[in-house]
Amino acid sequence: MEVWDVLGKRTAADEWSLVGTVKAPDVSMALLLARETHFRHKEGVAYAVRRRGDREDALVSGAWPPETLGGVTDRSYRRQEAYAGVGAKLKRVAADLAARGLRIERPRPPDLRGGGP
Repeated sequence: MEVWDVLGKRTAADEWSLVGTVKAPDVSMALLLARETHFRHKEGVAYAVRRRGDREDALVSGAWPPETLGGVTDRSYRRQEAYAGVGAKLKRVAADLAARGLRIERPRPPDLRGGGP
């Protein structure tokens, strides 16, 4: 199994920079593994591989266009910043329900499972 250097560009204007390595038997598998392991969360706009020890000009670029690199499905829920503002939205919904008279204004029932006060 050969070791391949994975290079990427964060923006189109950036130079290639080393982002990691993969082990693969050939260049097509190295490109596939590079895309799936280093660019699955839209970390860049371009990626390429080269066999470790090869010259700088032996770079093989990946074929996926920047707009689909990392997938087209919105997976922002997997990162913490996707949940910014959830608490404020919950408070707005609770206030709206209370204004419409749909909020239950009585204490919670006791916890009969024996675990709480």
